[in-house]
Amino acid sequence: MIKALFLFLLSSWLVVLLPTVAQETVPAEVARLSDSLKQVYAPDSRVALFDVDYAFSGKNVMLRGVTTSAKAKETLLDALTERGYRMMDCLELLPDTQELGEQVYGILNLSVANLRVSPDFSSEMTTQGLLGMPVCVLQCNGWYRIQTPDRYIAWVHPVAVHRVTRAELKAWNRAPKIVVTSHYGFVYSEPDEHSQPVSDIVAGNRLKWEGSKGSFYQVSYPDGRKGYIHQSLSMPEDKWRSSLKTGADDIIRTARTLMGVPYLWAGTSSKGVDCSGFVRTVLFMHDIIIPRDASQQAYVGEHIDIAPDFSNLQPGDLIFFGRRATSTKKERVVHVAIYIGNKRFIHSQGDVHISSFDPQDELFDAFNLNRLLFAARVLPYIGSQPALNTTATNDFYH
Repeated sequence: MIKALFLFLLSSWLVVLLPTVAQETVPAEVARLSDSLKQVYAPDSRVALFDVDYAFSGKNVMLRGVTTSAKAKETLLDALTERGYRMMDCLELLPDTQELGEQVYGILNLSVANLRVSPDFSSEMTTQGLLGMPVCVLQCNGWYRIQTPDRYIAWVHPVAVHRVTRAELKAWNRAPKIVVTSHYGFVYSEPDEHSQPVSDIVAGNRLKWEGSKGSFYQVSYPDGRKGYIHQSLSMPEDKWRSSLKTGADDIIRTARTLMGVPYLWAGTSSKGVDCSGFVRTVLFMHDIIIPRDASQQAYVGEHIDIAPDFSNLQPGDLIFFGRRATSTKKERVVHVAIYIGNKRFIHSQGDVHISSFDPQDELFDAFNLNRLLFAARVLPYIGSQPALNTTATNDFYH
């Protein structure tokens, strides 16, 4: 009712003050201002939003759209006022607390949640989230627009998210958890693998630990469903975290366990992975959170210009591929792999497999050698750079 009244008043305002809106374009000074603010506050639309539409009639302007930056909106309004514009402010600051109330947080409720560019099943999938993952709920449009712990923003169907308040999220984050360590399995309705499955599970899923019964952990989901998971597939989170190893050999060993898993565009689970999703999934199994896409991963850690003989690479380094910069085009990163030593690397391309830079190696990959760009050393920098953190330090988990 409130929104309907608002829309009625809005349309009335447009009729009175913006009779020629369709004939007027955005003034150059406003376009420049908008572009500069976007570069400062939301240069990467995958992790921050500053999408503003303007409707002008002389010095009357209506602002529409969304932004995740309160500072960007404040700066925009102040700058327009200084320039003599009279505004109707319909620019929505996310999270949309008017629509969502206090439940501007959520916990993913499916083993793998598919996140999309637009709120529609036919829209392109852009990334995935895992069961038990805390998220920020930004907007509701039938679907939910959410932000994940790696700051990625996308739309997800409501069945995938259990919305909560800040207090409820803290309670979930602080509760004892069971972490799924197997690549695939099921939670059952009884402590019996022949009983009715409650859902499937994948590596990295987290469920609340409610107790133990025989060789099973009793667990509950974010939405309150209960079930049992075999202990061979999982581990109490505190024990899992204390036993974690994050050396290159351990990372590579985990990467090899995904050999043969099919390539899936936007995939970030052991059901299917794209190239950067493979890297993200492997590292997340060691409690490491890294930016989502290859073009984001390429600029964390320590940059390494690869020697012709590959002698300055170390196992565990990330290797990036794509288009080299030219006089007219910028460098473009489109693929990533994990270096495993001896000129070999493991990556997801078609499926997860090992390739080589050595022409004498049976696994030689001429295609990727010809588009090799550079490498990044990330493992020594976990926790020392904002974009490289863990569930113990990432603010979504607190």
